[in-house]
Amino acid sequence: MIQSRHENGTTEIRMAHEPANVLTVEFSDALATEFEGPRRDDSVRAVVLTGTGSAFSAGVELFRVVDEGPAYVEALLDGLGALFSMLRAFPKPLVAAVNGHAVAGGGVIACACDYRIMAAGGGRVGLPELKVGVPFPAIASDIVRSAIPQRHQREVMLLGRLYGPEGAAERGLVDEIVPAAELLGRAREIALDLASIPAAAYSLTKRQFASAAGDAIDLEPELRSIWAADDTLEHIRGYLQRTLGRSSTAHRRKTREGRSADTPDTVG
Repeated sequence: MIQSRHENGTTEIRMAHEPANVLTVEFSDALATEFEGPRRDDSVRAVVLTGTGSAFSAGVELFRVVDEGPAYVEALLDGLGALFSMLRAFPKPLVAAVNGHAVAGGGVIACACDYRIMAAGGGRVGLPELKVGVPFPAIASDIVRSAIPQRHQREVMLLGRLYGPEGAAERGLVDEIVPAAELLGRAREIALDLASIPAAAYSLTKRQFASAAGDAIDLEPELRSIWAADDTLEHIRGYLQRTLGRSSTAHRRKTREGRSADTPDTVG
């Protein structure tokens, strides 16, 4: 159902649930549980999520929705809500390697990741929930609207079209397209690049993204603590050395000598 392997600081989680990684109560719960290991393991710096064959995930198993009725729907919506919320809040870098079709709930899973790379070819990405006849769960709507540009949201969510790689990239459903043979290598490269960011700062920023308007202020005490932490100051020193070619000690010495810095000392 799910395959996982660890390599050079990244964990690759591969959905392998036939057919087409459709989302059921059981698979949604299993996928959410699979992320608990990488979350707790300090040796895991980032996660790559991908699918199998021609599908990343084809979304909800609709036949079971029809056949099993309201009780199953309630359990399914609970499971999907928990899965989507976990993915959006996952504290480490999470990169989607979209190997093929990412439809409906599968598209939401991709949007919940921090960066989305899609394989060139015949895969399709889209959110046809309304064409199916169901509204977006609140968490799914939040994830999609935070992932894609506002100017494309009505088209993508209301029309429910499926897009090839180029169309998906144009609308912000994916960030990058690469040849299929390069998909996982590129995803690991991006994941490790994101993992070079200090973990506390990265995790806090993801929570800011997920916060409702105005609620991010509640994270201000933690933000100030991170700014003043010893490991943050050490990272800043390394940044100054890499980008400006000198240490903070050298800068203070030049300032005392009355010579201005060659380049503005900023974080950008």
